[in-house]
Formats: sequence, C-alpha cells, structure tokens
Amino acid sequence: MVTFKSAEKAQTGAADPILTRLVDEDKVPWYRKPNLRMLYLLLFPACMGIELTSGFDSQLINALQLVPSWISYFNNPQGPIKGIIAASYSLGAILSLPFIGLVNDRYGRRWSIFGGSVIMVIGALIQGLSVNVGQYIVARLILGFGIPTCIVSASSLIGELSYPKERPVLTSLFNVSYFVGQLLAAGITFGTNNIMSNYGWRIPSWLQMVPSLFQIVFIFLIPESPRWLITKERHDEAYEILAKYHAEGDRESEFVKAEFAQLQTTIGLELENAKKSMMDLVRTSGNRRRLLISTMLGLFTQWSGNTLISYYLGDILEAIGQTSSVFKQKINVAIAAWSLVNGTIASLLVKRFRRRIMYLACTCSLLVVYISWTISMKYAIDGKNSGTLNTAAGGAVLFFIFAYSPCYNLGYNALTYRLSTAYMVEIWPYAERSRGIAYFQLWGRLAGFFTTFVNPIGLQNAGWRYLISYVVFLSYEITFVYFFFPETFGRTLEELAFLFEDKALADQAVHAVEKAVGLNGDTRSGEKHESVELQEKYEVQFLGRGQFLIPGFVDTHNHAPQWQQRGLGQSMHILDWLDNVTFPNEARFRDPEYARRIYASCVDGFLQQGITTASYYGSMHAEATKILADLCLEKGQRAFVGKCNMNRNAPDYYRDATVESSLSDTQDCIAHMRRIDPEGRLIKHVLTPRFAITCEDALLAGLGEIAKANPDLPIQTHFNEAEQEMSFTKTLFPTFDNEADLYHHFGLLTKRSILAHCCYVSEYELERLKHLDCGVAHCPISNMTVGGGFMAAPVREFLRRDIKVGLGTDSGGGFSSSILDAMRQALVASNAREVMSQGKDKGLSIDEVFYLATLGGARVCCLDDKIGNFASGREFDALLIDSDSLKPGVMTILEEHDTTKTIFDKFIMTGDDRNIKQVFVQGRQVKSS
Repeated sequence: MVTFKSAEKAQTGAADPILTRLVDEDKVPWYRKPNLRMLYLLLFPACMGIELTSGFDSQLINALQLVPSWISYFNNPQGPIKGIIAASYSLGAILSLPFIGLVNDRYGRRWSIFGGSVIMVIGALIQGLSVNVGQYIVARLILGFGIPTCIVSASSLIGELSYPKERPVLTSLFNVSYFVGQLLAAGITFGTNNIMSNYGWRIPSWLQMVPSLFQIVFIFLIPESPRWLITKERHDEAYEILAKYHAEGDRESEFVKAEFAQLQTTIGLELENAKKSMMDLVRTSGNRRRLLISTMLGLFTQWSGNTLISYYLGDILEAIGQTSSVFKQKINVAIAAWSLVNGTIASLLVKRFRRRIMYLACTCSLLVVYISWTISMKYAIDGKNSGTLNTAAGGAVLFFIFAYSPCYNLGYNALTYRLSTAYMVEIWPYAERSRGIAYFQLWGRLAGFFTTFVNPIGLQNAGWRYLISYVVFLSYEITFVYFFFPETFGRTLEELAFLFEDKALADQAVHAVEKAVGLNGDTRSGEKHESVELQEKYEVQFLGRGQFLIPGFVDTHNHAPQWQQRGLGQSMHILDWLDNVTFPNEARFRDPEYARRIYASCVDGFLQQGITTASYYGSMHAEATKILADLCLEKGQRAFVGKCNMNRNAPDYYRDATVESSLSDTQDCIAHMRRIDPEGRLIKHVLTPRFAITCEDALLAGLGEIAKANPDLPIQTHFNEAEQEMSFTKTLFPTFDNEADLYHHFGLLTKRSILAHCCYVSEYELERLKHLDCGVAHCPISNMTVGGGFMAAPVREFLRRDIKVGLGTDSGGGFSSSILDAMRQALVASNAREVMSQGKDKGLSIDEVFYLATLGGARVCCLDDKIGNFASGREFDALLIDSDSLKPGVMTILEEHDTTKTIFDKFIMTGDDRNIKQVFVQGRQVKSS
C-alpha cells in the first residue's frame, strides 16, 4: 500500500548545519566588508542584469503588439502566427539546453555567460533589422538560444560566490532585475508608441542588447566559481577566492577553513559517483526525485496563467472592451511597475519564510485569483457581447490581473526564475547542478513554448472558458507542492547536497567541517553536538581528513610455505626455480613446530598488510596444512587452505607416496577444517593439485571425484603460467590440446575453480573459462620475475569478457607479499599488454586494479555475496586507512587541497602497511597499529 506524507518529513540526507551556525555568529553586515561589497556590486551588471534581458524581452513582445507601426509592418498577425512569434523565444531556449551542462563543466560559469551574452547581442541586432516575420522569428530564436546559458550560469555563480548569509536574498534578487527590464521595455515602448515609422518598434528591439553588452564588459571582473575550480583541481585558487570574499583576505579564517573542507569533501563525494553526463540525472533515486520536482516546477512556472498577462495582455483587454492602444500601454506600464515593487518585496521574504510555505501560499492564492478572474471575465465578455460594457466586471478583471502579480511572485516569479532558480540551486548538488537547472529550464521552456503558442488560439476559440484549464492545473499544483517539495531553508549548498541520499554521506561533509573548526562535540551555543551523542550511545568513531575505510584485500593465490623464501630465485625459469629453491624449502614443513612458527608469521604478515581473505597453497604435508588452518581461524583471517597434491616430477623427499595417500590426506584435511569451523564461516579446504605436471591421471581423477562429492569446496591450481610449463604439460598429456580441456576432463574446472596466472590463453580457452565461470588469479609480480619471460596476462580481455579475475601476491614466486604492490605491478603489466596488443588492450586504471584487489577477488572466490564491498548485507571485512599519520612512512604527503580521490590514489600508489591502521574481518578487529 502506498502511503503519502508531507514532503517536509521525507528528507533523509540533510546535513547538520554546522557551517550555517558559524555564519549566524557573524554579525558584521556585508556592506561593511569591502571585498564582499565590491563582489556584490560587480555581480549586478555581470549576472543580475541577465534577468533584465529576460524581463525586457517578455514585456517587449507583449508591448510591441500594442504598437501601431509593429502591427502594420507585420500585417497584424493573429492566431498561430502570433503564437509562434511569442513562442519562438522559448523554442530557441529549448534548442540550447542540451549544451548548457557541457559548456558549464568544461569552460566554467564566466565563459558560459560571456558566450551566451554574445549570442543575445547578435539576436537583438537581427531583431531590430528584421524585414519580415520569418526573420523576426529567427532573431527571437537566437535570443532564446543565448538566454538559458546565461541564466543557468549566472544563477549558479551567484549562489556559489555569495556568502551563505546573503545567498538566499541574492539568488532571489537575481530576478528583480527582470522587473526592471520589464518596466524599461514597457516605458520605452510607451514612449515610441506614437512614432509612426518603423523605428517605433525597431528602437526598443535594438535596446534589448544593452544588458548583454554590460555582461560582456563586466563578467571577467568577478571571480570564477570556487566549486568549479575545485573540480578542476585548482584548489589554491578556490581557497584564495573564499578567503578574499568570505573572510576579507584572512587565509586563517576558521569559517573559510570549514567552508573549504565542506566544499572539498562534498564535491569529492559527488564526483566519485558522477560520470558528467545527463545519465547522472537518473542514476540514483535521489536524483530521480530531483528530476520529478524540476519537471513539475518547470511546468508550474509556465502553466499557472502568467503567460496570458506577459504576452497577451492586449487580447485580454480587447476581450473586455478596452481597445485604446494608449490605455493598454498605460496598463502595461502600471503592471510592470507594480511587479517591480511586489517582486522586490517577495525576494526579501526568502530569509524570513520557509520555501514550502512560500510555494503553498503562492499556489493557493493563485487558485483563488484565477477562480475570481475567470468569473469576472465571463461577465465582462458577456456584457461586451450584449452591446453593453459591464464596467464592474471589467474593473474586477483588471483588479485580479494586478492581484495576480504578488501571488505569483511569492513562489514562481517571472517566467521560470527567482525563487525557482534559488530552489533549483539548493536541491541540485554541484556535480549535477548545471544539468539539473538546464533540465528544469527545458520543462519551463517547453511549457512556455506550448502556452504562448496555444494561448491566442484558446482565447480566440474558447474565450473566458479557456481560463478554467488554469484553475484545474493550479489545483494539481497545490497537491504536488505539499507532497513532494522538500524544505531547503536555512542550509548551505553543501549541507543540502545529499538531501535525498544516505544521511551518512552528508555526515562525511559534516565531519570534515568539524575537524576544520575543531569541534569536539559542543556547538558554540553550548548545546551538545549530535556526533557526541552518537559517540556516547554507540561508541562511534569519526574519521578525520586522510582517513577512510575500504574493503579488505583478497589474495586469490598464495603459497604459505614460501613465506620465508620471498625474493629468492628471481632469475630462474619456473621449473628450475621449483627444483632448486621451492621444493627444498617446502619440504621443511614436515616438522610441525617449524610449520607453526613460519605459518604464524605468514598469517600475521598478511593481516598486517590488509589481506582479510587469502587462498593458500599449503605444503604436501597434511599435519602442516591443518596447523595453517588452525592459525587462520585463531587469528581471524578468512582463508581457503589447501593440502598441496603432487605425486610425480618432484624430488623423492617431497612428493606424495601414492595416489591413495595423497587423496586420504586431502580427506583428512577437509574433515579437520569442517570440525574446527563447521559452517565454513572463515575456513574452508581448497582442493589443490599443484599443477598437472606433478599429478598423475589417477590423482587428478580422484580430486575430481572429491570435488563432485563436495560442491561447496573451492579448487585451485596453476594454469598456463609459462611456456616451459605448458610445453611439459603437453608431453605428459598428449591427448589434450590445452589445459582447459585437460582440467575439465577430470572435473576440476567449475565456477569454484581459481586458476593462477593464465598468462597465455587461447581464444578457445577464453571461451571455455567464460562458459564454465572459472576465476583467474592474476599474479603480475611473479609473472614478471620468475618463469623465464615477461608474462603480462591479458587482464583487459578477461574484464572485457566478464571473466572473473582478481589479484594474487604469489609472494614466494615474486618479491612482495603486498596486494598494494600487486596493484601497482598490475598497472605496469597492463601497460605492457597495451603495447604488445598495439593498443587493443588498454591499460588498467587505479580504480580497476583496486576492484581486482577487492570485489574482483571476492568474485573469483565465489564470496562476492559476503565481501568485496560495503553493500547492504555484506560482512564487515574492512581496512581503516590513515594516509596522514604522524608515524614515519613513504606515502606521498597530503596537501590541504587534496580531494578524497587524490588521497586515495596517493595511498594506492605510494602507501604501505604503515598506513593500514586497523583491519577487520567479519567485524572483528584483527590488527591495530
């Protein structure tokens, strides 16, 4: 069942307004701050004047229809022609909207305003030179094409440069200049009304370019948006702008530090999930809700009846019997002056009244006005049609036309802007703001195009009954505003960034502010801060700058007995390395005490480096393998532990005596691990034929039977590791053309199979691995240091085909047991593959190798329903990273302008185990430095 409730109670991600409280403590007015005062003065000609152009045009097309010379020159257009003349402005705006987000993101706010203003100057020039209706319509299309870019950019820039205390008023005053333009157009046109030549309409048309010329001159005298600069990694410039205008040049200002920290954190969180495309607008439920609100608000601003007055006042006055062009011009000027007064007053109310209250007051009062207007219009038209003017009804129509303006200005003011623009700036986070406002404008312009085109047709054919359609729609508006419009009053833009998202995201920005201003739980008013209450109740740990949580690392291929031989035999070919280094070393694990000592060091070492899940090859000794399993369980590491099966092509002192003894020892290890961890929550046995070279057919077949009887057990082996190994395998198994068919024949290739290395994989084998859903353990360090060649596995091809692939340290075969080093070497190997494939296999990114070390590895181990990320329902295998520790380390130092992504990249590429402060497996802390 669907339950409706007020939208005011449906917000989930509004942040704690710490910065807002800091702003409220600032008692110095803006006009006593020289830098801020200069900024605001420059904003008026550079940005505020954009709405002057919009108001000028809205009034101009209305007023020119009253000018005799315009009516005569264009042959008194009526019906659809009159509609398309008015609607062409909106049509031009619609055509420009797809480009606004791209232009804003690439070139910034100032260049966007400059470009839009140039286009509008060209449009105004052509409009004044028009020789026919077609050229006039084209000129209006050009004007319409330029205005949205300016409006979106200017409204965003005003909101993003303003000091938070004045932002609501400034974004609301943005359109007060609309009324100035409206009044100027009405006054100028009234003045030229009696000029009988074509200059009576050409002069007002040319004057439309004046505001745009001001914008062209002044726009580069104001700074760029600090938020845009942060997205371009120009942090120092952004900080300087904030310090200059929000703290009068004080770089040590507590407020500026907090504001900058909030901007960095919030924008970083937004951009981590945004891909800079229109698809971002539908990617999340929060954005989908923003889209719904933006769509409806765009429609409301145009379908509330305002376009009747803005564009067709002359037709309304004609309908009630007022035919004098001078009278019409006087009413037009009076409405413009009245709108300027009440619009200015309404803009000053935004700091006193909540947004939803103003919208509800707006819609409810408009409904009352329109019902009254409709009734009055009926009696006025009936009187005219009967031959006797109903002066009382006509006077009532004029009264409600004037009453309409303050009601509309409370919420929707002037086409699509003022409070509406302020509201869009507030509900859309920075990463999607320009696209969100552009989308809002799209619906406003579409609605405007429709109504301006349809209005003269509706009035001509339906008369006063046409107004009933607006009465019906206004009723719908009231319902929608109540149930869906959120409250945004009294918050900074960053405090509203995650309004419809998870509260935890908003809190991350809050914590950045807390750290910047040194809050330890008490607000400046002496009240206990919410974070302290949480700490007392839940023992919550808040992370500071440079600290973050990531999923635990998954090592999909590791030889535990090789822990103490790391780095040895690096120049040998693989089979020589096994004979001379590895087999003699692994043979020592026949001694249980030796095994216990080395394995304890091994498990501790891997946990120290953040490996919360490991797939271990043990030695051939059953007792040592059970000791390894015991230690993993005791120390809390999630592990697959396998007794290594090998009964040929190994020294006599290090191989299983018989097939039967190898299989019996395997069953013993399986039973032991099920006994110590019956549910397999941490420990599982993994069937481990070392590789085909060391296993007779009967041994492989026996392991395949165990796998069939135990469908929960994973399987691991080496696969196509080196050319020397592959050639030897073919001589031992001549009936098989490849290792994929060989292992599948013995029942050892399933979705639970972990295939180490896979350096050389044919097209046929790729298809088989995908079909059988096998996993690949990519071990870039050992691939390039042991084996007799530079073996760069085709990881890009695995990813392209969605073959499961993760990282393995294979630490005995390489020089490092660190997954961080494996990630870095994976980047090197992928670059080599790109060269080898002549660009077909593109190199991996940091994000992709991080995926291989976490969720990719979890998929290989068939554990992605439990670990690998922090999705709901996953077990808490996590690492607490501290990249700004005072403890000596080699990680690249952090700077104050570093974004979250920058800090993350620095850790991945230069961090080490000293930056891994805490390690958790299933929520249990298994390491703390």
